[in-house]
Order: sequence, then C-alpha cells, then structure tokens
Amino acid sequence: MKILRTYILKEFLTVFGFSFLIINIFFLGGSLYKISDMIISKGIPVMSALKVFYFIAPRISEYTIPLAFLFALLLTLGRLVVDNELVAIQSSGISLIKIFSTFLLIGLIFSLFLLFLKSKVIPDTNYRYHTQLKSTYSKNLPALIEPGVFLDEFKNHILYVTDKSNQDLKNVYIYKTDKKEDITEITFAKRGKFVIDKNTLKIKLEQGFRDITNPDNETGPYRLNFKRFFMDLPMQKKKEKIIKKKTKDMRLEELKQKINDFEKKTQGKTETTMPTEFLAEFHRRISFSFAPIAFAILGFGISMTIKHREKSINFIIAAVTAGIYYLLFLLGETLAEYHMLPPPLAMWLPNIAITLVGIFLFYRYANFR
Repeated sequence: MKILRTYILKEFLTVFGFSFLIINIFFLGGSLYKISDMIISKGIPVMSALKVFYFIAPRISEYTIPLAFLFALLLTLGRLVVDNELVAIQSSGISLIKIFSTFLLIGLIFSLFLLFLKSKVIPDTNYRYHTQLKSTYSKNLPALIEPGVFLDEFKNHILYVTDKSNQDLKNVYIYKTDKKEDITEITFAKRGKFVIDKNTLKIKLEQGFRDITNPDNETGPYRLNFKRFFMDLPMQKKKEKIIKKKTKDMRLEELKQKINDFEKKTQGKTETTMPTEFLAEFHRRISFSFAPIAFAILGFGISMTIKHREKSINFIIAAVTAGIYYLLFLLGETLAEYHMLPPPLAMWLPNIAITLVGIFLFYRYANFR
C-alpha cells in the first residue's frame, strides 16, 4: 500500500504542479493588464507598480489552489480508471475504500495548508496590497487625477475633470476654499494641460471663466472670462493615515476576537444579532479551506461515473464544478446577509452540497456497476 500511495502521490503532484502554474498564469493575466495600465496610462513608476503586483499572486492562490487540486484529482483518477489500473489494484486485494482514503488524505493535507494561508498569510497580503496601492497612488500626482473624482489633495483647492488623456484634460473645474472650507472661487475651462513640478501641479487652462465671490458680500460674485489662464496647485502635506483593516484583511484570530467582543458586550441582553459580516467571513474561510476534502469526495465520484482521461474534458468538468461551488458560496453569503440561514450553515452549504453529491456518485458506482 505504501508503494501504491507513493505512486499515486507522485502522479497527482506532477499534474497539480503543472495545473497550478497554468491556472495562475491565466488568473494573473487580468492583473498584468491592471499593472500595465498603471504604468502606461497613469504614469506609475515601474518599480512601484511591481511592488503592487508582488502582493497579487498570494491573494489569488486561495482560488487557484483548490481549482488546480480538483483538476489534478480528476486527471489522475481518470487515467487510473481508463487504463484499468484501478481494476488491477482492486484485483491485488486493495479495496476501493483504501484507494479513496489516499485521495482523502491528500485533500486533508491541502486543506490544512489552505487554512494556514487563509488564517494569516492571505489576510496580511490583502492588507499590504491595499496599503501599497494607496501609497503608490498618493505619491504619484498624475495617477491621482481621475475623471469624475473630486481631488482634494491640493492646498485650498479641489480639482474635478470629466475626461483625461495623458496630460490633457477636458471640462476642468477648480474650486478654491477658505479656512472654513467654503468655496470662494470657481474656475472652469473647456480644456487643460498639466505638468508636474516637484509637488506642484502647473496647469494651463483654455476657453473658460472664473467666478469670484466677494468676501464682503456687497456687490455679489463676479465673473472673469479668459482664453488662456495658468494656475499652480501645490500639494498639501497630509499626515499618513493608517488604513483601517477590512474583514478580508483580518487574520482568523482577529475575526474571532471581534466575535468574542460582541458576545461579551451583548451578554445578558435580548434580541441581539451577531454581525453577519464577521461571523460569515470567519466560517467562509474555514469552509473554503476544507474545499479540497469536499473536492476529493466529489472528484472520486465523478471519475468513477464518467471515466474519461482527456485533459480538456477533465478541465471543463473541474471548471464547471468550481463555478457551481463559487455560486453556492455567493448563495450562502446572500442567505446569511438576509438572515435566511445562520451564517455558519450558509457558509458551509457549498461543502455540504458537493460532498453529498460525491457520496451519492460513489455509492452508485459501488453498488450498481
């Protein structure tokens, strides 16, 4: 049995490694587009953009590992079934349950590894990703200028544009404020072009006007029209803010502490409901971490039923299964959010569903072949 386990494990890990690499390349394709857009369109320095990209790979591993696991499982089992190796193994006196237990053990190992990643590594990576992204944008003035966004990074000025192409701007609005943050001037231009001089935005405005409010409020506001006008908008120095952690940025123990704190505050009180956000996220991570075990049960049942060794077919089955699994997670989150199911049950719903399907398929194979 030890030789058989080594043989199966070697076959499985070879396929898993290749599958994991291909799936990660596919997932990282969208991230590479985002990074290239930061460099080309928003003028972010290459090294700063690469620092952001550095934190993306660990973030997507929580999705790519279970998917690669399922694909490797289906392909390994598919080959054993189609090549009649499974029949030969059973003929030598090794029961189907022992073969199944080998894949179940592999699923358990992967589940514990995922639990470690999702309890500490991935939350920390998520937080560092958001922190690095915010820091990168805040240090790059051109990247901060976004169409449809009010930018208040300047001293006593707020900038708003409707369109931006490289350094060219359209429909530029500049609001000047006083110490009370009341608007005292409004400058508008149909077109604008900017350059960066250290921490100052130097902008050339064309075809516009400036509305100035009289501070004494005696004659009321008046307007100055211009064909061309130059303005300097200095960046204001802001204290570096500590980014507040979102639920997905918290470690598992931090989520547990949030839940415990709420229970202490509401102890003895009636009609208190645990915040769905923290409780659902806590159980979502644990449930998702043990997806490989559920996939092992389902994958074994599918392989016994379909009996196909083609990589393309197995990949399609893996993709469809993973898609259904993630849809069940979305369903669980919705049911938990609207208090239609308790968050723990809602988050374990996908694992329960596919495990039951896998047990049914395995039982059907064992009794009706």
